[in-house]
Amino acid sequence: METLHSNPRHHLYWITRGQGRVSVGCITRGYGPNTAVFVPAGMVMSLELPQQIQGLLLRIPPDPGIDLPDRPFHLRVSNIEAQASLTGRIERIEREIAGQAPAMDRALKGYGLLISTWITRELARQEGAIARDKTHHLVEKFAQLLAISYHTGAGVADYADRLDITPTHLSRVCKEAAGKPAHALIHERLMHEARALLADTDLSARAISDQLGFSSPAYFTRAFSLATGQTPTAFRAKPRR
Repeated sequence: METLHSNPRHHLYWITRGQGRVSVGCITRGYGPNTAVFVPAGMVMSLELPQQIQGLLLRIPPDPGIDLPDRPFHLRVSNIEAQASLTGRIERIEREIAGQAPAMDRALKGYGLLISTWITRELARQEGAIARDKTHHLVEKFAQLLAISYHTGAGVADYADRLDITPTHLSRVCKEAAGKPAHALIHERLMHEARALLADTDLSARAISDQLGFSSPAYFTRAFSLATGQTPTAFRAKPRR
């Protein structure tokens, strides 16, 4: 399972074979063949991708001209025509990008609108399939706060206060929805970002510690070592595949 992270683009996962787990907005569910999972830009998520998984991933830049949902969905698509339609549209986008032909941006905008249309129609076909209980609404609100505040040093009590609930209640609903308590989700998001900053930037451990809201570089190093089994220096020195 990946660690919790967020992306600047919308993600549409189309799983055609295999099964695993996906966490979107700190709500974890299983998925199987012919499952479409949509993750809006900026929402925290993680995905389990076993070796036998096959499917397609479409990354869509935010565009007010392409009407996409502002909430995630997780749908099992049983209609054969709908399955073929989504596969075909994503594959045409892949060919368009690979071809780099004139007016590619215009073509991609058109294909994006076709994807938006497919989503609208499939959601209408399966109306009620993504109903959420009150617990899930609360966890999604926590996930939205986590996406924008993970680097501020906020703890469980701070998030609970912003949600007008007790820290105990927040941890309980997170455990029910994600299989992990709130403090573990906060820590997981921090460690994902720490790994990314160590791998992709030249920032010092002290600078990363400050950027992620740790009280001191020593505390950051200790937390990172416990989470990964390596010091920040050793992690950065390790060759990337």
